[in-house]
Parts: sequence; C-alpha cells; structure tokens
Amino acid sequence: MTKKRIFVLFVSALSVVVSCSFFDPRDPAAPDPDEEIPWQQPYAPSTVVINLENVMEGRSVSMTMACCDSSYTFIADGADTTEFGGSWDFGNWDYEVEQNTMMNVYNAVQVTGLPDDSLLSVIMNTVPSLPDPVAPVDSAEIWRDYEIVAAGSNYCGWGHPAKGRVMFLMVEGTYGLWSMKRWNDYRPDDYTGEFYTWGVAKVTYR
Repeated sequence: MTKKRIFVLFVSALSVVVSCSFFDPRDPAAPDPDEEIPWQQPYAPSTVVINLENVMEGRSVSMTMACCDSSYTFIADGADTTEFGGSWDFGNWDYEVEQNTMMNVYNAVQVTGLPDDSLLSVIMNTVPSLPDPVAPVDSAEIWRDYEIVAAGSNYCGWGHPAKGRVMFLMVEGTYGLWSMKRWNDYRPDDYTGEFYTWGVAKVTYR
C-alpha cells in the first residue's frame, strides 16, 4: 500500500472520529454535582419538580436555583399578602430574592443540630383534577399540592408543615431542558389558618 493511500485512509478515519465525538451535542452536566443529591436532566416539566424536591432536601442553593429560569418570580397567595403584608415583604420576588431566601432557609435549618435527614422535607403530590399536560411545547402549567417542613421554623416546623397548592409555570430552554419560570402559591382548599403556606413560611427568611 502506497504512503499516499495510507495517508488518505488515515485522514478519512480521523474525520469520522472527530465528527462522531467532538461535534455531537452532549447532555449538560448537573449543576454543582453532588453524588448524594439525585438529579435528572429535566427533559420534562415534571422532572423539574422531582429535582426540586431532592435539591431542597439536600440543601443545595446552586442546584435549587438550577431548577429556576433566570426570569423566575414567586407570587404569594393574595390572601397571604393581605393578611401578612404589613409584617413581611412579598413583593418583587425574583431570582435573586429566591436565591438569598433559600440560602437563609438552608443556613437556618443547619444550625438546629438535627440529623441531616431531618432538616428539610418536601413532598409534592399531583392534583388529580389538574393533570400534567401530555405533550407540552415551550411552556406548561404544572400543579402540585405540597407539604414542606423546615426544621426549627415557627411556621413550618416538624408537626406543623407548610401546606398549600402551587402552580409551576415551566418553560423549555436550551437543549430541550425545562425550568421553573414562576411559582404561584395558593392556600389549600381546606385552609383553616392552622397551617401556613410555603410563601408565609419562607418570607420570614427573606
């Protein structure tokens, strides 16, 4: 075999390897990966909710915020803002406010001295009457009934979890990955005032 032919074959083989490895799109890595915190690439809106449960319980600020779009906003229940607005600020709750608030929540539960698995509990249940959209495109409304415990909190401690309903507005972004653009917080249908919403519980950490 001539040197010229060997060179041509070598270049052809190299081009195949390069085209198959360097230029193929790759799945993005999990943000601030922590082997102890489960994380799934959010190729569906419902996966964002699963990730949110896990990263909140794992108390990772960076991974919590990775569940949120950069335009994220938190909207408290109107009844909460009316009842508690004189004491706490529910307004202009954007990505930065959420980040700082969740950092404060995580720091606060950490100093309780309880075991790691007793610091935060997040349960998001589907709402049968408000099922997830089957094949959403670009955006989707995802409804969940929640119970959230932050150890040591006066408003959502153990034995007195925050309870409510949330409508997540999810948006699809780069690589087909979904994130949370908005959290609309609602008092549960059977609200009696005995349990507070997550909005009331976490605004005290703002």
